[in-house]
Amino acid sequence: MLAELNSAHRLLTVEERCAIAEIEATTNVLKLVTRLTGMRFAAIAKFTETQWITCSVYDPCNLGIEAGIAFDLETTICSEFCTNPEALFISQISQSDRYSVRPVVKRFDLESYAGIPVFLPDGRLYGALCVLDSDPVTFEDEDLREALGLFARLVGCVFYANLTQALPQAEAEAEALA
Repeated sequence: MLAELNSAHRLLTVEERCAIAEIEATTNVLKLVTRLTGMRFAAIAKFTETQWITCSVYDPCNLGIEAGIAFDLETTICSEFCTNPEALFISQISQSDRYSVRPVVKRFDLESYAGIPVFLPDGRLYGALCVLDSDPVTFEDEDLREALGLFARLVGCVFYANLTQALPQAEAEAEALA
């Protein structure tokens, strides 16, 4: 069994091993987040200067936002974290003049939102952990903000660890093959 694992380990690149680790960790986080919030969709999104890109998605309700999809950052609610990096909970988006007009909200008929910015351990804003639903959700649990914040920090650490480990390991593997 150990020989099979070592053999499989050598057949995968560092990037592939990192991707698998991220998928396993983030999928479990997203499942837990939907259970805690009572919402039906969760995602981890990366921000660029202009785009919101889904890295990992848990979508049992088939909302239609898949991993790897990109939207203009300014069209999303998560864009708020670029100017105000505080947790954001919206029970009824349709009641908000500010958020109800966002193109992504309209396109997917979103009614509730919970989001936390994801920071890497070095302090850089990476993106967001967001939870969405087409039904209104009341956020009554006083510990929800803290719990989502812990998950966002965990996600930031997982991504950072894989980002910082992939480069030296890839260089070492390239040298070994040369």
